[in-house]
Amino acid sequence: MGVRFGSRRVRLDRRAGASEGPIDVPSKALWPLLAVLVVGAGAIACARTLGERPSTMSPQKPGPDEKTSRTPAQQKINSQLLYEIYRRRGEAERRGVPPGPTGVRLDSKGRALVDIRAEVTPALQKKVTRARGTVVSTSREYHSIIAWIDLLKLEQIAAGPTVRAIEPAADATTAK
Repeated sequence: MGVRFGSRRVRLDRRAGASEGPIDVPSKALWPLLAVLVVGAGAIACARTLGERPSTMSPQKPGPDEKTSRTPAQQKINSQLLYEIYRRRGEAERRGVPPGPTGVRLDSKGRALVDIRAEVTPALQKKVTRARGTVVSTSREYHSIIAWIDLLKLEQIAAGPTVRAIEPAADATTAK
């Protein structure tokens, strides 16, 4: 028995009971589709072997429960900072925090360099220093206070009514 592939004919053996005649191989235009189907089927089979559904094969992300259970103060804090807070409290595994670095800059005292987005007032600056924070810079124009603050004090700062958000401070860069 032969297989017709373009202008070439390849000889194949048929199983017992199969009809005679050449087998037509899909045209070259269908090979990419066939490859995708084979790879997809392999991924699904692999996921089933591991006991997972294919939709859960992506890297671990915090579940919707973690985000919906956040307090109003926590909702103002960037997720990467919250992950560091959870790790510091020993709650990371229970809250589904993904492993790996967060990119949050921490000093030897466990303080994070953060950008507090809020109306810059003397009262807020005093609140930061009372929380053993060190103010690096302030900008009334951009509604920003850059400060080193203990991770475990961030929620206390975020609870203030004038605070809109707390994020990791941006790194300074220069253009050449």
